[in-house]
Amino acid sequence: MKYFLTIAASDNSGGAGVQQDIKVAWDLGYWPLSAITGITVQNFTRARLIEPVADDLLIEQIVESLGSFPVRVVKIGALTGADNMRMVVRALQQFRPGLVVLDPVISTSSGRPFLSEDAIKELVSGLLPLTTVITPNAMELGLMSGEEISGFDQAVEIATEKVKDWGTSIIVKGGHFNDSVVREAIVTGHGVKFFSHKRLDFSRYSHGTGCTFSSALACYLADGYSLPDAYERATSYLVRFYQWMQKEV
Repeated sequence: MKYFLTIAASDNSGGAGVQQDIKVAWDLGYWPLSAITGITVQNFTRARLIEPVADDLLIEQIVESLGSFPVRVVKIGALTGADNMRMVVRALQQFRPGLVVLDPVISTSSGRPFLSEDAIKELVSGLLPLTTVITPNAMELGLMSGEEISGFDQAVEIATEKVKDWGTSIIVKGGHFNDSVVREAIVTGHGVKFFSHKRLDFSRYSHGTGCTFSSALACYLADGYSLPDAYERATSYLVRFYQWMQKEV
């Protein structure tokens, strides 16, 4: 049995958060374990409520999962506050899982914040060094770096500056920029690898794209693929899923 642990918030709509992570992991051959960081009330276009779970309940979920199962990879999504994050850091420091993928969800796609400025600082100083790779969008990279990002080239430059300070690899995603071709990059301590692909129309349904990509990436990394190969496979998985969803919703 291959075990995957998602640490993220619950999404009652099923399209993002823990629910989407579980679907992706199962689809890619993993038994999905979960530690729920918070409860959200949302639909495919907006979130109305976010309620963190109690700190002791969160850390107990993580400790039970990592202590009871040989987890191959941990995927972290939305954390719902600084105290919430400290519990995750404490558990990761205790168990030191070999692969940790962080999708730093700082706010919902409709703009409702998960993390305060102080919590973002703790994310950078406490959590990032415990991760293998992070998958921020342009806004998230800007908030973590303290820079206002206006274009892809600037984002890559900032990621290149921060990659050693943060102690993790960074996938610079290009979907939020307005370029006709989506450009993306993997930034590691060894250099930058660039990718590009055609921009596709997901306007009918795009809920949970970050969750889908990061969960697929986590599974492919746990399967032993290199970071560039895992990135390409995760991107292909995302495209297939959202092309299918355009016809279903």
